[in-house]
Amino acid sequence: MTDRAASRPGLRWVAALFAVVSIGAAAACSGGEESSGPPVTGAAAEGKQLFNSNGCAACHSVDGSDGVGPTMKGLAGSQVSLEGGGTVTADDAYLRQSILDPSAQRVAGYSAAMPARDLSPEEVDSLVAYIDALR
Repeated sequence: MTDRAASRPGLRWVAALFAVVSIGAAAACSGGEESSGPPVTGAAAEGKQLFNSNGCAACHSVDGSDGVGPTMKGLAGSQVSLEGGGTVTADDAYLRQSILDPSAQRVAGYSAAMPARDLSPEEVDSLVAYIDALR
């Protein structure tokens, strides 16, 4: 803060308010699930936007942390243990099916029901591209 602002209470208040607003805006833009994960482009960037706008980030992390649903980090291409036994490779076909029909092959240890979304084939492809980018 400058000497001039320190000597004038009104300017001190404005400077403090500006600092609080700036810090809050920076935290809102940089924190939380929406900004997590690697930088992505193209279809994966569209998928990231869909992931956040459809509420996927409320249950699925992209950084490996536990959540209501399985993390998306490292999911693509991995072996997934299924509820009721068995495993499946999380390839693009499995990811598409899981997005379109979430209860078809539920991941072991996760009992919460994922809501189905009304997504276009292009939107599903974008979500799969984003999940692939989180390897």
